[in-house]
Amino acid sequence: MIAIQQNKAILAEILRHGLQAVAEQMGAALVRTAYSVNIRSRRDFSCAVFDARGRLIAQAEHIPVHLGLFGGLIERCRARSGDLPVGAMWIVNDPWISGSHLPDVTIVAPVDVDGARIGYVANMAHHVDVGGAAPGSLSLGTHEIAQEGLRMPPLLLLRDGAIDPTIVALVAGASRLPDMVSGDLLAQVAANWTGVQRLTSLYGRIGTGAFEGAVETLLAATAERLRRRLASLEERSATCSEILEWDTDGQERDLVIRVTLAIRDGVIHADFSGTSPQIAGPVNATWLITTSCLLYVAKTYLDPDLPSNQGLADVIALDSDEASLVNAREPAAVALCTSITSQRTCDVLIAAFNQLMPEQAMAASSGSMNALVVGGYDPVRNCNFSYVETHGGGQGALSDADGADATHTHMTNTANSPIEQMEREYPFLVRRYGLVERSGGAGRHRGGHGLVREIELLADCVVTVHMDRTRHRPWGIAGGQAAGRSSLTVTLDGTSRKLPGKTTCFVQRGSVLTFSTAGGGGYGALSDRPAEMQQHDERCGLVARSA
Repeated sequence: MIAIQQNKAILAEILRHGLQAVAEQMGAALVRTAYSVNIRSRRDFSCAVFDARGRLIAQAEHIPVHLGLFGGLIERCRARSGDLPVGAMWIVNDPWISGSHLPDVTIVAPVDVDGARIGYVANMAHHVDVGGAAPGSLSLGTHEIAQEGLRMPPLLLLRDGAIDPTIVALVAGASRLPDMVSGDLLAQVAANWTGVQRLTSLYGRIGTGAFEGAVETLLAATAERLRRRLASLEERSATCSEILEWDTDGQERDLVIRVTLAIRDGVIHADFSGTSPQIAGPVNATWLITTSCLLYVAKTYLDPDLPSNQGLADVIALDSDEASLVNAREPAAVALCTSITSQRTCDVLIAAFNQLMPEQAMAASSGSMNALVVGGYDPVRNCNFSYVETHGGGQGALSDADGADATHTHMTNTANSPIEQMEREYPFLVRRYGLVERSGGAGRHRGGHGLVREIELLADCVVTVHMDRTRHRPWGIAGGQAAGRSSLTVTLDGTSRKLPGKTTCFVQRGSVLTFSTAGGGGYGALSDRPAEMQQHDERCGLVARSA
């Protein structure tokens, strides 16, 4: 009996890595075939594998904010459109089905062997424009989802193995960049075909009955491993709040994200009651985004090596007021749900976990994805353009290490656009790219520094910015100091003006955008930092903020 159980565990572990490889190979195919910089260079996408019941069984380590979006995706699509025929693929971007904002387009394919459904593969990729009020489809001026761009329930992009040109024309027709969007859609289809082939091959190597049994063992083992970790902890709870800045139209308003986090009965409970109601603006988040945040933070604190599958989701429970900032109802605008709200939700969950597990506490990081979207008409290249990029900031210091400088944290890990590529493909001249001096919080372990970019615009543009922490500094912990704030200025003809952290506005040709992200908070008292490390900071210009 012991030998049988050991063999099951071994086969499940082999399957785990095989499924992970399927998802990773899908991502590699997407990078090789995508048209847009955002997908092929910045890698703003995620890939996943499902079993025949639609349960998530593997997800590549691409974008953490997508962790909770794939779980239940197949079930939600089936409920709306029935099951997928053989040789078909769904396309969907409805936030209450696929979970994210409209530019995140998901394509799902079935996997069939000898007439039997063995699973599904899917990928979600961020398109540079799907219509809406401003280039990039991430405008601050929206009040409801209908203003944000093309919204699609699950539609059949492929029928009998052939792409439906009507659906491609529908998506392309809504975009300011139809050729680029069409090319990226085809790349997503190619990635799914790669997944179909790889999963079929893996299924054949493992065998019919063995594959299904190994899936059950894998999911059960994931849940049991997390439950054992929770059982080793004292049952307790913590309540924390964070401020999300809503600064528009010259007004400064603080929105509250509140959570009571509890570990009890082998389950992680997160109750977001008391969070601000959803607003007539695009910082609302779907419940699926909030689920992603809890999954990510739970993995970070409890077991970072846990596989990302349905077993992980079986050990969490969430609750919230209806129609709140973290549980938005239709027709809420949700464009900033990933770039802002998911990051601030992570911050409040981290603050709560710091109380439950102080030995693993970390300080606050920069607090947003610091998105910059610039679009318009390029008079040199004679075409429309849409530049979309998120920017790193300072990582919060840890109990045993300094925070990293100028890096993405928490819900995203996209790459940055190389300066040479930016200047080749967009009407930009990048004047500066470096660290924001003295932006990390001081402490025994210092917080990471934010980054600064100065971009001269060589064409008239519409600029959209998603930043937080422009007023409320990222906090330190255990005596560590708070970090520096984020900021945005526009300079034209020697005159500078400060812009709010969340804005969509017209900016003239010749203007220089100075985009500075927040640092990370410090950990512990500065007086406890070894003298040699303080001297190193001085030599390298990394003296942290201490007040």
